[in-house]
This record gives sequence, structure tokens and C-alpha cells, in this order.
Amino acid sequence: TSVPGSCGFFRNLYLGLSGEDVKCLQKYLNSKGFTVSTSGLGSFDKESNYFGLKTKDAVLRWQRNQNITPSSGYFGPISKIKYQSLTGN
Repeated sequence: TSVPGSCGFFRNLYLGLSGEDVKCLQKYLNSKGFTVSTSGLGSFDKESNYFGLKTKDAVLRWQRNQNITPSSGYFGPISKIKYQSLTGN
């Protein structure tokens, strides 16, 4: 399992996708206070590999906090560059 801050994002992430990169993103968001879910799937230590509405909302809150525009909940090139600058990955 990947640890927060060590995700390698090789594709854009958005609503409906599944994969280990989505799970890593959820772990990162949860660890930084941008809670995906307070209980069940997506919650801390129960992250899932599905990019659903709760993941989109957490990404949106993270984007706004990082002054990423547009803030859309889509984890694309701008978000990946910001993530890399914050984590060194």
C-alpha cells in the first residue's frame, strides 16, 4: 500500500475511475485533512480504489485550499503539478 505523499500519478483522475492511484489519492487527502468520508469506504484506513462523489468533493476542497483554478474536483495536470510541488514526488 502506498503511503501519503508517495503517489505516482500517470493519468488524470476523475469521477467514475478506479485504481490504486485513486486509493493513494484518497489516502493523501485523508491524511491532509481533506476527508473523503467520515465512515465506511473512503474513510481513514478504509480508502477505496473508486473515484466517487465523495472523492470529487475532497479533491475540490483540496484544490480550493491550494488556490488551484479552476477548482473542479478533476485531478488533472494542474493538480498533479501542485501535488508534486507539495510532496516532492
